Amino acid sequence: MYVPGFGEASPEAKAAKHLHDFFTYVAVRIVSAQLESYNPEAYMELREFLETNSVSDGDKFCATLMRRSSRHMNLALRILEVRSAYCKNDFEWDNLKRLAFKNVDGSNTRLMREYVLETSHVETDSDK
Repeated sequence: MYVPGFGEASPEAKAAKHLHDFFTYVAVRIVSAQLESYNPEAYMELREFLETNSVSDGDKFCATLMRRSSRHMNLALRILEVRSAYCKNDFEWDNLKRLAFKNVDGSNTRLMREYVLETSHVETDSDK
């Protein structure tokens, strides 16, 4: 199906970019949790970095982290490693598709039901 208004990229390419950034966010959370239990100093460094740097652009976040110091470089490399491993081995792609279908169908049904109830003036059990 042709989808106008996406320029050079397809909707799937746009979604893939959002997932790419989301995988960075997930990797940061995983690395942060790991560090909290075995390397409190590195954990604090990552937390401080997060206070001033957004993860909304995953590559920009990692590039900035890499250039902060050699210790930060190691954190960035760990995040890149975890991001890749999570995407390839742990993310449940089939579950994503199932949930996306379920959410769209459920939302469509709810919205149509609400509209019909609003416009038909049908008495519901709660109106009695």
